[in-house]
Amino acid sequence: MVEKLLLPFPLLSDPEGGVIKAWAVWTDADGGVARPSIFAIRKGGVIAWKYVGVDYADRPTDDELFASLRGGD
Repeated sequence: MVEKLLLPFPLLSDPEGGVIKAWAVWTDADGGVARPSIFAIRKGGVIAWKYVGVDYADRPTDDELFASLRGGD
């Protein structure tokens, strides 16, 4: 995905589910599912911005996401 979109930052995956449970985006509803979530993490591990949707259709717009990334170093 990073290469396809020419992103200047890495995308991370959580196949074991450890992060989604620790960061409270996992829900036990419907047999267990992660809510759609985006975390922008700065160097040093600081969460600069996060979006956690209510359900599968709740996602930020591209403009909201990219505006959050321009918010500082």
